[in-house]
Amino acid sequence: MKNSFDYYEKTKNSIARKNVREFIGMKVKPGNCIDLGCGAGNDTIFLIKNGWKVTAIDKEDTEKIIRNYLNEQEQSSLEFEVQDFKNVILKPCNLLVANLSLSFCKRDYFNDLWDKIINSISKEGYFVGNFFGKNDTWTNRPNMTFFSKEEVIDLFPSFEIIDFNEMEKDGKTALGVEKHWHILNVIAKKK
Repeated sequence: MKNSFDYYEKTKNSIARKNVREFIGMKVKPGNCIDLGCGAGNDTIFLIKNGWKVTAIDKEDTEKIIRNYLNEQEQSSLEFEVQDFKNVILKPCNLLVANLSLSFCKRDYFNDLWDKIINSISKEGYFVGNFFGKNDTWTNRPNMTFFSKEEVIDLFPSFEIIDFNEMEKDGKTALGVEKHWHILNVIAKKK
């Protein structure tokens, strides 16, 4: 838990992820969004400031961190829930964002989580998120799930994939640890 809050503290001033900024650039009419595994809320804050009502979900209570970046009016567009992936309950939404979070779901219950995600996104709603690839340094972590490009694409049979890109690079984590990153980014629209 200490590492989680160290991570939130280090990332709280970061900008929204590139895929979320690209999605906002698509000029989709704002609606209800779930930010699953929201962390320090960088994507949540950006989405709210662009007209979305966001249910931010994380395993840790980071609500105060997020609210510090919202004015009084914007705060009415935030609902925060502490939930874990195994038991998560997702409401219907027009957009589900899951950046750097889904791979922290154990393989044992990833399929159940993914079914909940698919069922929560409304017809013509969007998924914006990413998955850790099989070349990532952390693949030796037993409590995480890693994907090939084909496995990620196979998760979206009922979606039109609008943007898919794969990123591999060496770099540091927010906590300053060197690692090889392998990230598969997806923006998809439900048919």
